[in-house]
Amino acid sequence: MKNINLHSQPKKSLTYWELVRKKFLRKPYAVIGTFVVISIVILGIFAPFFSPYSPTRTDRERQYFPPQTLHFFDQGGNFHPRPFVYGITEEMDPNTYEFSFMPDPNQKFFINFFTKGETWNFLGINLETRLFGVDRAKGEYIYLVGTDNLGRDIFSKLLIGTRITLLMAFLVVGTAGLIGIVVGVCSGYFAGTFDLVTQRFVEFILAFPDLPLYLALLALLPRRADAVLVFIMFAAILVLLRWAQFSREIRGMVISIRSLDYVRAAEAVGASRPRILLRHIVPNTTSHIVVWVTYQLPDVILLESFLSFLGVGVQPPMVSWGSMLNQILDFQSFNRAPWMMAPVAGIILTVLAFNAMGDGLRDAVDPYSDK
Repeated sequence: MKNINLHSQPKKSLTYWELVRKKFLRKPYAVIGTFVVISIVILGIFAPFFSPYSPTRTDRERQYFPPQTLHFFDQGGNFHPRPFVYGITEEMDPNTYEFSFMPDPNQKFFINFFTKGETWNFLGINLETRLFGVDRAKGEYIYLVGTDNLGRDIFSKLLIGTRITLLMAFLVVGTAGLIGIVVGVCSGYFAGTFDLVTQRFVEFILAFPDLPLYLALLALLPRRADAVLVFIMFAAILVLLRWAQFSREIRGMVISIRSLDYVRAAEAVGASRPRILLRHIVPNTTSHIVVWVTYQLPDVILLESFLSFLGVGVQPPMVSWGSMLNQILDFQSFNRAPWMMAPVAGIILTVLAFNAMGDGLRDAVDPYSDK
């Protein structure tokens, strides 16, 4: 006869968010996407530390320089524990008058880690330490992704552009999400005249096609204004046209939630409206908000990159991925320096990572399904 342990503890049931986390971790693509997103965000926050140069530093002697490759073995097969890059010599073909770049094995520039470089600011603190660099006092240089038409380091600009592009995405999505939540919750819960007026305004905004309206509003921005002011106005225009649809989604959820038994019970015992909204209604929309944010972030990144590529978004001296691509509008620049397309790789990687994380969250927020 099987023995039954009468003193065994009952198995603890998992909370909703514990079930969400457990299901999310079962999806490798979502975990990898989350890891990539976190890595990109860290690179953006500490971009000056990871970049060897300032994005505005120019090297007139090395315009359109090709990328340099890291080496541990020299041409003689000798191993060096510290990585190095070869210097580059520029030669002109006497027949075509075209310049070509060749690595110079006689010039080895060894990389120094945690080296002193140009001053950068973090939270009001001036710092000079950078992750890596070379001995610039000896005339050494390192351009891992090459240089542009002014001799600026593409790798450094790419990292700083990561910060600006992500800042734009988080600012727009965060602000639009906050407005959409407030308007959607109030419209769905209070209904009446407020709901009627709000929904007519939402319909008015949604009636316009997005891209032509973006271009029309951005054309009104002053081109000679301060770059920070243009950045803020650019973000405000994106927010203006992105909150409406989200508020309608939240409104629909609130209308269905307010008729549930536990909300009616809270109203019956005399709970205040703010308490009902903050304790019973808004928390039940959290899963939809999280998924919406993860899908909107890559969408805003693509939109900002496209508009800045057209020259109507982020303006110099601020650097974003889209404004970097704006420098290769002509075929001649692309043919001479194809490495200037490096921001495309950053855009694709970031969008795929956010989408992978969003797909995982979309399935995880419904932990009771079989997906």
